[in-house]
Amino acid sequence: MKRRIIAAIISLILVGSLIGCSKDPSGTSGSSDAGSNRSASTDGDTILIGVSASKSGSAPVNGMRTEQGAQMAADEINAAGGVLGKKIKLYVADDGGTTDTAINAINLILSQNVIAQLGPNLSGLTLAIEQSMADAGVPFLTGATSPKLVTTIDNKYLFRVRASDSIQGQIAAKYITEDLKCKKIGFLTDSDDYGAGALEVASAYFDKQGIKWVSETFNSGDTDLTSQILNLQKAGVDGIIVWAHDTETALAARQFNDLGVQVPIVGSTSISTTQVLDLCEEDWLTNWYSVTDFTPTNPNEKVKAFVENFQKSYGGDKPELYASTYYSALYVLADAIKRAGSTDRNAIRDALAKTDGYEGVLATYTPNSKQEMVHQGIVCKIKGKEAVYGNTVTVEVEA
Repeated sequence: MKRRIIAAIISLILVGSLIGCSKDPSGTSGSSDAGSNRSASTDGDTILIGVSASKSGSAPVNGMRTEQGAQMAADEINAAGGVLGKKIKLYVADDGGTTDTAINAINLILSQNVIAQLGPNLSGLTLAIEQSMADAGVPFLTGATSPKLVTTIDNKYLFRVRASDSIQGQIAAKYITEDLKCKKIGFLTDSDDYGAGALEVASAYFDKQGIKWVSETFNSGDTDLTSQILNLQKAGVDGIIVWAHDTETALAARQFNDLGVQVPIVGSTSISTTQVLDLCEEDWLTNWYSVTDFTPTNPNEKVKAFVENFQKSYGGDKPELYASTYYSALYVLADAIKRAGSTDRNAIRDALAKTDGYEGVLATYTPNSKQEMVHQGIVCKIKGKEAVYGNTVTVEVEA
C-alpha cells in the first residue's frame, strides 16, 4: 500500500513539473517573474525586448495591461513581417511596484541581453533603476511622469513616452481656472514624487496668475482622508485638484461624496482608468474631471481601431492608459529600430532621439533635448463610470 501511495505522489510531482514547463498562460514569450532563472537569450531570428511590469503588488492590473498592450503590438508587428526581417520577442519581468523588486527585475532583464526595454511605469521605480540602464547602455521607454526624471538626472538612454507631470499639472491648472472658472483651488495630493511634482507645477502657475490655493497631502496606503477633505472645505475652496494613485483616488472619490463636496474636482490619470472607475459608485463621480493621456472614448480613428482590436484580443476588455502606453511605446521603438537599420543599442538610442512626429495611439511623439517624447494631454469628463473625451491639449515645452 505504501508503495502505491509513493508512486502516486511521484506521478503527481512529475505532472506538476511538466505543467510548470509549459508555455506561460499569458501567451507572452519569455515571460518571467523577477527572481526566476528562466532564460530567454536572443537568437539570429529574434529581437529581444525587456518589459518591466507591475504584475504584483498594490496594482497588478496595471502590470497586466502593460504586458497585454506590449504583446498586442508585438503580435501585430510580427504578423506584418517583423523588424529588419526578425520577430520581436518580449521578456517580461514583474517589478512588483516597489523599488527593491524593480531592481531585481531589471537585473534579470539585463541578464537576457535585451536590446531595449519598456517600463517601469512608476516614477520611483524608474529613478531607482535608471543608472543601471545607463551603465548597461540599454535604451528604455518609460511612462513614468515625475519631473525629477529630467530635472535631477541626465540619462541619454531614458525616453519618456507619456506627458510629464509638468505638462499634466499645467493642463489641470489651466482647465480648472479658465474652463471651470474656479477662483480658489484646493490640492489633495500624494506626498510622493508623483503628487509633489504636480503640486509644484500647478501651484507655480496659480502664483503667477494671482490665484489663491491651499494644499493637503497624504501618504500612499492611507485609508482615511477625512481630515484633509474637511480642511479643504473649511478653507472655502471652489475647485479641487487631486493627484493620487489608484486606490487613494477611489478612496478620495468616496469620501468627497460622503462629506458632501460638490465643487468641481480635476483628477490625474487614475480617475480615468477602468480599474479605478470600477472601484467607484456612479454618484461619487458627478463632479469629476480627468487630465489623462488616453481614453477609449477618443473619436480618433487610430484609437478606435486599437480599442476594437484590443477587445477582440482580450475577451472584450477595454484598453486603458497602461495598455495604450506600452502598445504605442513598442511601435515607437520598432520604428526607431527600422530607421537605425541595426539592433545596436546605441544606434537605436540615436534613432529614438531623432523620432519626429510619429503618430501613435497614445500621442504624437517628438522628443525634446531631454528625451521627453509626448507634449500633450486629454481632458475628460467622468460620466457614469466612463471617462468621456473632451479635447486634446498640446503644451509648448522647452526644446
